[in-house]
Amino acid sequence: MESIVWQRVGTFWDKAEERLRAAHLLLQQGFYEEAVSVAYYATLWAARALLLTEGAETRTHEGVRTMLGLYFIRTGRLPQEVGRLFTRRLDDRMNADYSDVNFLSSEDAEEAIEQAERFMDAVRPLVESYLQEGN
Repeated sequence: MESIVWQRVGTFWDKAEERLRAAHLLLQQGFYEEAVSVAYYATLWAARALLLTEGAETRTHEGVRTMLGLYFIRTGRLPQEVGRLFTRRLDDRMNADYSDVNFLSSEDAEEAIEQAERFMDAVRPLVESYLQEGN
């Protein structure tokens, strides 16, 4: 059972990295709203990988946000800024995917990607430590 969880953590992390690369490509091609959305999914998969290192799993976006706070922010294992980055990515993704009022700009997409990178940089040591222990 442990090896299945270990494999899933690695798969989730790989998905996060792939989404981040895709967000960069979308930005380069001028698909700004899609880049914002995909940058969020990079943070989502990274957060899901991190939560799984604690045996925590949820099926909803809000559940991921809540559990990230419970397991890592409130315990001080990650700074509050990391939780705010996740929330910001979720909010901006909702705007990118569902807003019919305005279009997002290249600056919005660049900020989304930068925040996704910061989120992943913050959680990477915890995920990598878990993956190294499993080897």
